[in-house]
Amino acid sequence: MDDFEKRKQELLRPLFVEAGAALLDCQHFEYGLALLLFHLSRFGTKNLEPTAMRRIMDNQDKKTAGQLIQILKKHTSVSPGIATALAEGLEARNTVIHRVLADNIEMVPRAETRTVLIKQIRQLRRKVRHADEVLKPFIGAFSAAFDGIELSKMEAEARALFS
Repeated sequence: MDDFEKRKQELLRPLFVEAGAALLDCQHFEYGLALLLFHLSRFGTKNLEPTAMRRIMDNQDKKTAGQLIQILKKHTSVSPGIATALAEGLEARNTVIHRVLADNIEMVPRAETRTVLIKQIRQLRRKVRHADEVLKPFIGAFSAAFDGIELSKMEAEARALFS
């Protein structure tokens, strides 16, 4: 690797770290949607089959985040606040996954504009994480009831791994 590539990597590292973290947030949100649907199917929600929901969770039957939200709305009653959070989270997720870097490539070379882009990605991440957070109490309750898994203990264990 030549000096230019080394310098470019060094300068772009904060942007790519933030973009990578945003990608992980988006994947976590999508998996949470699939997990919630799986739990609802196990609970006996009409027309949600556990095997079909397991196939979605295992990525054998591919569904977009938008499709998962539509399935959730079709089979459950979603409060207006949760619906808004999911819609905003989905829009932010789609921007992160499909557009944010490509649409703003002109902001990448200069430090000042790169900083603005990093802030934009952080704002998108907040929306995705908020959407994920509104699902968390439901996922946590079902996980505890069906599988004896306490999310707070899992989070503590994950944090300990970074210590």
